[in-house]
Amino acid sequence: MGMKHVMHIDASIHRICAFARHQGWTAQSFGRAAAVPPSTVRDVLRQEGNPTATTLRAMEAVIPPDFMTDPIALAASDLSAPILGKPRGKRRRT
Repeated sequence: MGMKHVMHIDASIHRICAFARHQGWTAQSFGRAAAVPPSTVRDVLRQEGNPTATTLRAMEAVIPPDFMTDPIALAASDLSAPILGKPRGKRRRT
């Protein structure tokens, strides 16, 4: 994968984080809107894991086309920072 593709992926993830923060959406609400499992959305919002192109496309489809399209302004804003929560731990079986 070329550097240009990586930059597009990073820009997409930053835009997704910014939109979720702007809307006040949780992983659950973004997941419902994009038809993506909340655990996957959570990983994207934390900027962890390795989302598939299909996941990023589904999440981007929810965002209006004119929402923060300037990558420089987006990177400079606090909106694109990872949305951190509790780290996922392993569940205990009882």
